Amino acid sequence: MKKLNAYFTVEAALVFPIVLGVILFTIYLLFFQYDRCILEHSTGVLAMRGCTLQIVGGEELVRELQDQSREENSGTLAWSTEDAEISLRKNCVSIRRSGGLNFPFRGYWPESIDCVWKWSVIRESHRIRPVNFIRNYRKIMGGK
Repeated sequence: MKKLNAYFTVEAALVFPIVLGVILFTIYLLFFQYDRCILEHSTGVLAMRGCTLQIVGGEELVRELQDQSREENSGTLAWSTEDAEISLRKNCVSIRRSGGLNFPFRGYWPESIDCVWKWSVIRESHRIRPVNFIRNYRKIMGGK
């Protein structure tokens, strides 16, 4: 009778869960990175819209931007995002958005550990006034 060695089976049983865990963790990190980029981009776009809207009242501008923020909130894959905090100070539009990505295996962590990876982004930009835009254009073109 031939004797069989089982060392390969034991090594595979030890290495396979580690490799599988690394692959799943990498995919999870890619979800986090993708959703973070989407959050930053949509916040930047919202800040630029706030600069170009020709609304005089501050409260009306904030309401309009909040409505637009709710429409853009659906671009993330796995994040739960919060409503944007929008403020207008001295013709500067400031937008703060945050979101979090839950760990997939929350039951394995102690209750004291926060099981959410969080990210927050702040974008500020100055409102464009048509008079200043025309003056700058004329300076660039050599006119008065």
